Amino acid sequence: MTSMSVERPLFLQQRIQRNACTKATVPALVVLHRRRLRGSAVRATAAATALGGRRLRGPHNGSKWTCSQWLENNAQVDCDVPLEDAFALWEDRERIPVWMPWITSVKVQADDPRMSRWTLSTFQFNRQWEFSWLALNMTPLKNQKIHWRSVPGTVGGSLGSGLEVANSGQIRFARKGEGRCTVKLTISYEVPSVLAPFASLLRPVVEGILQTDMRRFAEYAVQQQQGRSATA
Repeated sequence: MTSMSVERPLFLQQRIQRNACTKATVPALVVLHRRRLRGSAVRATAAATALGGRRLRGPHNGSKWTCSQWLENNAQVDCDVPLEDAFALWEDRERIPVWMPWITSVKVQADDPRMSRWTLSTFQFNRQWEFSWLALNMTPLKNQKIHWRSVPGTVGGSLGSGLEVANSGQIRFARKGEGRCTVKLTISYEVPSVLAPFASLLRPVVEGILQTDMRRFAEYAVQQQQGRSATA
């Protein structure tokens, strides 16, 4: 019996060709994507190493670095103290460095209590980072929210006068039953273009620091409550 070849319809031939092309292309795309990711990580690490221990010079002619994006970081903790007590502690801005040691000081301005001078100092990515700025406290919502923002033109630090890191923050409070509450901190800040390689590294670092600070606050709030009870 003579075998006969059956000619495939045109649409079926085209489908087979597309499948063959896809099988050949997908692995190549995966390899390319992995190389790009690896390259990004290498560039970020190289940037961190290059910046370590250096003072960056601002742009020429008195201009400032441009900002490339905003980052937002959050941290939350449950506190075994009444909501009103937690709110009062955060409202006393000059106490904040007690549980946030990388904020070395907060000084309320005598001529305008809405304003406060914040100073930050932390060692990250093989170098010391220092910033200072004037913050304006927005009108708080009693026992619900405290929020603030930096005042334009008042931010300076270890990267030189050409760097302006605008920032804002808020604390939200929620009752969790008798004598307990949840406190959530949100901090937002602009990332200058000169620090763009750090953007992917900043979020986990900052949120790790903030979460530790919030746990420290919860412990401090309980200690303060216990201290008042002992002297009552």
